[in-house]
Amino acid sequence: MKHREIQRTQSQPSWWDPYSCQPYKMKSEEKPRSGVSNIFEYVKVALSNLIGLPFIVLQYLALSKKHSSKSATEFIGLSVALDLEYAPQMVEMVKELGVKQLLIRIPSWDTDALPDYVKFMEMFDDVEFVVNVLQSRDSVTHLGEWQHQTRSIVGATRHLTKIYWIGNAVNRTKWGCVHSGQALDLQEKAEELRAEFQGIKLLGSSIIDFEPLLSWRTLWNLRKYRLEGNAALLYVNRRHSPYGTQYGIFDLENKLRLAKAMTRLSNRCDDKLWITETNWPLLDTKPYTPNSGNPSRTCDEVTQAEYLKMYYQIAWQTGWVEKVYWWQLINPGYGLVDHRSGELRKMPSYYAMKDLLGGELELPAKKIDNPY
Repeated sequence: MKHREIQRTQSQPSWWDPYSCQPYKMKSEEKPRSGVSNIFEYVKVALSNLIGLPFIVLQYLALSKKHSSKSATEFIGLSVALDLEYAPQMVEMVKELGVKQLLIRIPSWDTDALPDYVKFMEMFDDVEFVVNVLQSRDSVTHLGEWQHQTRSIVGATRHLTKIYWIGNAVNRTKWGCVHSGQALDLQEKAEELRAEFQGIKLLGSSIIDFEPLLSWRTLWNLRKYRLEGNAALLYVNRRHSPYGTQYGIFDLENKLRLAKAMTRLSNRCDDKLWITETNWPLLDTKPYTPNSGNPSRTCDEVTQAEYLKMYYQIAWQTGWVEKVYWWQLINPGYGLVDHRSGELRKMPSYYAMKDLLGGELELPAKKIDNPY
């Protein structure tokens, strides 16, 4: 079967995997060697966590769940990827689902295609967009160019949104940042654009998975930026269901509790926790998810739909989370819709999200066992 790339490829760098929509895994010889700057940054991470630990523990223990004030349409978000061929179908599916919160990635290296992104975004009516500005592997070493690219993206889309999520998976070397200090450099350069674009809101931190030491470093520091929200890419698929635990106690609810405690104590961020990316990769869907053959990190379509419901229900019922975005609408490896046959097949997870938007968000999360 010929695999179809769901996103533009004209200006994609060689290190970008267009099927899974992430950088290829770096080979050992490609990874930058640790230097003095890395060591200094590791010391800063350690010191900030030693200072913050007692306060974080107290805040974590003091947090209690509360009834969320968010409606389903305010809380449930979905990412859409630029694809002008499928754009009309995506517009219809978003309407059918009832989703009002959309997120779109715009790579810093793809600013030549900004007219296409704007045209695509303008096709959706009555929705609120968040734009995720993706860094390249060159961004951290060419900060002036990064700022120029971010300026272009904001300038082209500010009539469509005021919310910009800066960076993605900054704790993964394959995304370009060797250490957390470089991620903070990117955030500071984006912060300087507030003087040019009044009223924009910036999300950040951008830590993927559950890495609280680095999360705290990006939320509590002496750098020059301010965030309107903590953007956490909180994947829990390696623990199977949202009830699976890490380090013995951290299931999804307790991970959210810790993230909320850190957000509340942050000196760089408003007390707003956003889950800007999550999903469950599907078994045997290469090349659309690199770990497709690993049952410990993937699941079947029916289980994915159940986990999707559980994730949203648990997160909403804590009252600690502003929004949760599923990554993404069309992708057979982890999305809601499979396009491999040349037609768009709505998978069980599509209907699970529709159920949540139809009223099931308030139901207790139904606990199920992982079948693998």
